[in-house]
Amino acid sequence: MPPYIQREHPRSAFEVPIKYSVSNSSAYRCTRVLNSSAAGLCFETDHMMAPEDEICVVMDNYAPDQPGPERFRSYLTRIRWAQRRSAPPHEDFIAGAQIVACSHEVLIPSGEERCHRCDMCGALVQECRLQCTEENAQLCGSCHQHYRAIPEGKISECVERFLIGNVV
Repeated sequence: MPPYIQREHPRSAFEVPIKYSVSNSSAYRCTRVLNSSAAGLCFETDHMMAPEDEICVVMDNYAPDQPGPERFRSYLTRIRWAQRRSAPPHEDFIAGAQIVACSHEVLIPSGEERCHRCDMCGALVQECRLQCTEENAQLCGSCHQHYRAIPEGKISECVERFLIGNVV
């Protein structure tokens, strides 16, 4: 009997509606996430997916100020496993996907647009939507709003040094 393998990140049962697109397809399919963790999502699908398929998951109930998977608008994921959920003739499957990147914008799998990570939250942002601070830290729109709300003084100076990597 193989030893029990513990997951790196705990899973939370969290059913939320999503849309997903396989590879470079522009067609989105509606389904729901069954559970999630910091590193991945498990969701229902109406067809079998192959490991290593790259998909874009878009949250229907985007809520950036809430904890959980809905805090980002979209996730670029890679399928790690898929299995049949019910016996034929029903075609229900579930798939487990590893999160590769997350964003407050809708990500395009293998997209043509250049993206960079926000220096504050780490989300992928299209290059044209990045906002720079005075010291050239590159922030997404959401983080830039929070950064601008910090009153001038010692705290804002410390945050700016942290963002540009000068924390000594």
